[in-house]
Amino acid sequence: MKGKDVIRRYRAGSRDFTGANLREASLQAANLHQAILRWANLSMANLYGANLSGARLDGADLSNADLRNADLRAAWLNNADLTGANITRKQLEEVASLDGAVVPEVSQASRATGDSAVEYLLRRENLTHKDMSGAELSQADLRKADLRGICFAEADLRWSRLGEADLQGADLEKANLRGADLFLASLVGANLREAGLHRADLRGSDLREAQLQQADLTRANLRRANLRGANLREAVLADSDLGHADLSQANLAGADLRGAKMEGANLRGADLENCDLRGAKVSREQLAQGTSIDGVQLPTSLK
Repeated sequence: MKGKDVIRRYRAGSRDFTGANLREASLQAANLHQAILRWANLSMANLYGANLSGARLDGADLSNADLRNADLRAAWLNNADLTGANITRKQLEEVASLDGAVVPEVSQASRATGDSAVEYLLRRENLTHKDMSGAELSQADLRKADLRGICFAEADLRWSRLGEADLQGADLEKANLRGADLFLASLVGANLREAGLHRADLRGSDLREAQLQQADLTRANLRRANLRGANLREAVLADSDLGHADLSQANLAGADLRGAKMEGANLRGADLENCDLRGAKVSREQLAQGTSIDGVQLPTSLK
């Protein structure tokens, strides 16, 4: 079916186009108010400026469709595929429902405006325990979002704002969180193995029992963070700020702590075997709290 056929039939009074094949159809500025397009194939369709208000687009394939300036007020997009579609967060905020919709990456239109369709969905929909591995969410604003158990493995979250977000049990293995704001975030039991957290702000964050093996925390701010029982084996914490952080029962074996600020940090029961503390600001009293300091490279002031 061609776009002109749909327009002609709509003008004649037809409204039901369920399952129609409109791949690459030209529907620019078309009036499809309250049209029924359930499970229609609209991939790569030109819907620029189209009136889709109140339309039923449940299960529709809108991948790579041009939806710029399209009116989607009160439209239904449950289970629709919007992969690569030109659509903005403002448009998505006006739809009736997005349950199960797939928007795996920032659309081209959103890149231009700084909006993220994924970012909006993460706020609006229940995506706890969902698979968002490899998602591109650099600079996304997800403050206070409920992201418990979500999979962000290998996702691009550079400079994202995740302050006070709930990421308990989240999978962030090998995720790029360079410069991310995780102030007061909950990361209890999160998997951050080999994650890139260079210059990340983790002040006051809850990282109890978190898995941070070989994570890059160079120059990260972990001041007053709760790292009780966290696994930081072979993690890089060079020049990080661990002032007054709780590292009790933490595994720091083989960790790089060169130049780290550790004044007031709680090291009671921490495993410090073979860690590098050269240039770190730490006292003998603190180190005496650890369970093992075998092979530790000490600061010059403590030798």
